[in-house]
Amino acid sequence: MAFAQMPEADTAKVEYQLSYRSALAGFDAYKDQPVQPWKAANDKVGEIGGWRTYAKEMRQAPSAPGQEQPAQGHDARHGGKQ
Repeated sequence: MAFAQMPEADTAKVEYQLSYRSALAGFDAYKDQPVQPWKAANDKVGEIGGWRTYAKEMRQAPSAPGQEQPAQGHDARHGGKQ
């Protein structure tokens, strides 16, 4: 606002210290990961405890601040008891 109200002769004298930092400066591009045989991957999941272990981890994971906790019980997914 102040710059717009300056006389035109004074605006030419203003020096700026401009800097630019790209939002993508720290971006890591996708890198292919080695693929293991599906049999080995399935065996590893079995050793860990299968899908139930992953489900348990998700249930025990702390939620981020500001996120609502999901309602418990079967009726919670259908709009609650009516």
